Amino acid sequence: MSAEFDLLGPWISLCAGILLTLLISVIRTESKRPAQISALITVVGTAVLSLGKQPSEAALVFAGSFEISSLTLLVLGGLCALAAMFILGTGHYLSRERIHISDYYHLLLILVLGASVMVASRNLILTFIALEVMSLPAYTLAGFRRNDSRSNEAALKYFILGGAMGAVFLLGSSFVFGATGTLTYSGVFSASKSGGVMLELGHLLLLVSFLFKVAAAPLHFWKPDVYEGAPTPVTGIMATIITAASFLTLVRLIHMIDYGAAEMGNYLAWLKSALRFVTVASLIVGSTVMITQRSLKRLFAYSSITHTGYLMLGVLGSFDSGASASSVLIYLCGYCVMSTGAFVLLALSKSPADTGTELIDLTGLMKRSPYLTGLWTIFLFSMAGMPFTVGFFAKYFVFMASMNGGETVVVVIAALCTVVGAYAYLRAIALMTMREAAPTSGEWELTPGSQLVAVGAAVFVLFLGIIPNAMLQYLKGIPLIH
Repeated sequence: MSAEFDLLGPWISLCAGILLTLLISVIRTESKRPAQISALITVVGTAVLSLGKQPSEAALVFAGSFEISSLTLLVLGGLCALAAMFILGTGHYLSRERIHISDYYHLLLILVLGASVMVASRNLILTFIALEVMSLPAYTLAGFRRNDSRSNEAALKYFILGGAMGAVFLLGSSFVFGATGTLTYSGVFSASKSGGVMLELGHLLLLVSFLFKVAAAPLHFWKPDVYEGAPTPVTGIMATIITAASFLTLVRLIHMIDYGAAEMGNYLAWLKSALRFVTVASLIVGSTVMITQRSLKRLFAYSSITHTGYLMLGVLGSFDSGASASSVLIYLCGYCVMSTGAFVLLALSKSPADTGTELIDLTGLMKRSPYLTGLWTIFLFSMAGMPFTVGFFAKYFVFMASMNGGETVVVVIAALCTVVGAYAYLRAIALMTMREAAPTSGEWELTPGSQLVAVGAAVFVLFLGIIPNAMLQYLKGIPLIH
């Protein structure tokens, strides 16, 4: 038991921080700093503990339901690092919008806990519990601007649709249990050799619930409205922390079936065809609709759908090009950092209730703030996949993984969508650098905390775009699929 507690140290640290931050938030004081500082110390401390541990092999605790490995510790550390960036970089936004209440911080910590446990789960019931622990704070945070009808609408839509997909996950789990007599991933993998319609249907329902969570087309319809209505920091958290954890869990659920068994051959062929459709649909819908958007938050919503399509390329490649699926990890790492930087900058708009987050608000920004324009340009270039940014190499590796898996046609479509989608990012850069400021252009204010986060993210984007081996050698050795 003591050995298990030692292995679970980072998660115990996070839980202790949640309780401390919750207790601090109960104390009604004028200053919200104590809760913010407590949350920041919690995530930084947990990240240090988790990234400092490098187990030689994966360990399973709680009757094989929870995995402690280099992957799960990396995910916990990475999610805590992202949370720290949002806590440090968006505090000014919460104060300006007068939603800087202490509850925000412990809800964020609970969300991180649920996300990290979901990735570490090796049991479908634990996966569902962790999914709900992650989702419930997200529903609340989406409606945090209580006097804004758009925020209320976003929270309601997210709650109803998310709850429905949770029910789909439970239904799929019941079918899987009925077909295999077990809920553990390893047990399902062993039992899947015999195949069966009930197992295939249950597995498909599990995947549908998580395809909704990552907003893969045609299950993407909720994302633009929720992104637009939620407060900007919450939108950033959804785009990074929730997307990363959900996608990693999706990959592990996809590979909980033994596709090498002869009885699963037809299902594998059908599943790959379905995933190809989802990939192509996400790429086409995201890239084409993105170029028509005037709202930056909706633009980033459709951009996220496009990035889901790129990530699905890595998933398609994982069937035939090795079980590590390292291209997915590489892409998620780059995507989360550049998206965090972009949303921290988006939160700098001085207009109330996110009314200053339209494309036109960027017009003429170069003359008003060359420094801010430079940061925006770095993140937008990386999202477009321009050379010398981490976005370029991230796309390269998922393209190569898919090519190695024989998905040449899908890769060609993805390359064409990259060209189409680049227009949206380049248009934003052109508005900043080549146009005079309009009378309605928004005002932007760079604060010390946001400056530290944005500059750090920009350095990361450029450094790994020029010297990608620093990330590749580390992530390639971490198996995503067991």
